[in-house]
Amino acid sequence: MAALSERDRKESNGELRSVLLSHLTEDSRGMMLDVGGGTGLLTETLADVFGQVLVLEPDLRKVEYGAKRRHEVGFIRGSAQEIPIVGGSVGTLVSVAAFHHFPDQDAALEEMRRVLKPQGMLLLVEIDVTTVRGRLLRFTENRLLGGSSKFLVPGQLLEKVGRHGFVDVRLDRTSRGYIVVATRGPAPSMLPVET
Repeated sequence: MAALSERDRKESNGELRSVLLSHLTEDSRGMMLDVGGGTGLLTETLADVFGQVLVLEPDLRKVEYGAKRRHEVGFIRGSAQEIPIVGGSVGTLVSVAAFHHFPDQDAALEEMRRVLKPQGMLLLVEIDVTTVRGRLLRFTENRLLGGSSKFLVPGQLLEKVGRHGFVDVRLDRTSRGYIVVATRGPAPSMLPVET
């Protein structure tokens, strides 16, 4: 059963790789940060596309496991609410099935915006709780496992991302959920003043 699960993860990562790559621009190349990226399984599949790939993960065991096995990926222990990376340095920021775990989603979006370069890409892959599979996952995480995950339906996440200074916010779909794609907008002090 574990081998099947590993194969399914690799197939899913192949699909995600294709979808993520379809949204990249020249401005979003360079450094890629995978927030909540676990052991770096997806991140490893993108190492050939970016100059540097990093995983930000709060779980020390996952960081250590990934660092031992995925040498082309850099690992940083930390949280989405306090990303220990210089502002304006990340070309693409992805978070795959992790956003619903962030205790303060608004603070996480502010940090994501801070670390992205101007015109950098944000790609949030999430579980669609409007589907049977999504409702089952939400029930399992929150009721059976006692979690406190905050799942959002696609429209809610689109709106939340837009409120945090991202532009060109749009929705894409995968076989297992949805992706909110957005571009870092200009800094608030650089916004044109209406007269």
